[in-house]
Parts: sequence; C-alpha cells; structure tokens
Amino acid sequence: MNALRDLQLPLNQTQNIRLQRALQQLRELDSKASSLSSVTVADTIPVNHEDGVVKGHGTSEVDGEVVATLCGVVERVNKLVYIRTLRARYKPEIGDIIVGRVIEVAPKRWRLEINFSQDAVLMLSSMNLPDGIQVKHQFPVSSIVRGSVDKLYVIQ
Repeated sequence: MNALRDLQLPLNQTQNIRLQRALQQLRELDSKASSLSSVTVADTIPVNHEDGVVKGHGTSEVDGEVVATLCGVVERVNKLVYIRTLRARYKPEIGDIIVGRVIEVAPKRWRLEINFSQDAVLMLSSMNLPDGIQVKHQFPVSSIVRGSVDKLYVIQ
C-alpha cells in the first residue's frame, strides 16, 4: 500500500496547486470534525470485513483492503462505505431543507439559485401563509429563501 502513496506523478503547476488546496481542505475538514475520516487517493479505509462491507463511490479493493480512489470524506450508511468528494455539487432530494437566492421574479413563481446544475422554482401557489397574506412581492431579487424540496424535475 505504501507503494501507491509513494508514487510520484509528474504534475504541472496548476495541478500541483489544486492538489495542495485539496489537501489543505482535507486537513481543515479533519480538524473541524474528528468523527469524520478524510482521505486522499490510496489511503486505506478501516472497515470490518466480517460485517459484509459494500464498497461505494470512490472506493476500491486492493490486496484485501478498501482503498480510497478520490479525495474526500468517508461516509458510512449501514454497510455502504463511500467517499463524499470535496468538489461535488449539491444534489437535492425530496424532504431536504434548502436555502436559495432569488434570481428571477415571475408572475406565478420565483426562480432560486441553490448551487445545483439547475435552478429551483418556488411556485406562488405552494406558499402557505396565515390570514391570506399576499406574498407576490415578498421576495425581491437577491432575497434569501428557505424551503423544503417537494418535487424533483431533472431536465436533461
């Protein structure tokens, strides 16, 4: 395993800077949350093989050990072990509480930027406020809005 860690790759200046930034982000993540395990490529991930571990995204098996193939934070869900990468974009799921910035106001909806590949849409009809308060002009452009994801429509 040390052979992979000691492997020297020829990197140009940009790649070297990006690697150093990623390593710095990993160190910061590790210092902020001691319960999280940050890894770089070729790090061994400690697992109990008797529990029937399922290797997920960013992991591989080398010589009977689970090894990281990406830089990030080790996540565990039941028996699944995977790597949450540092540069991944947010992917909303139903039930998530999200925060977004209003980027467009239309007659029946607001469009929100939520750091996803698509913008979120908040429909005027989905607003439930007491006493029939008018919300049409409540959220001007650049307002910060918090809401819950009810439906997903992925445009391809």
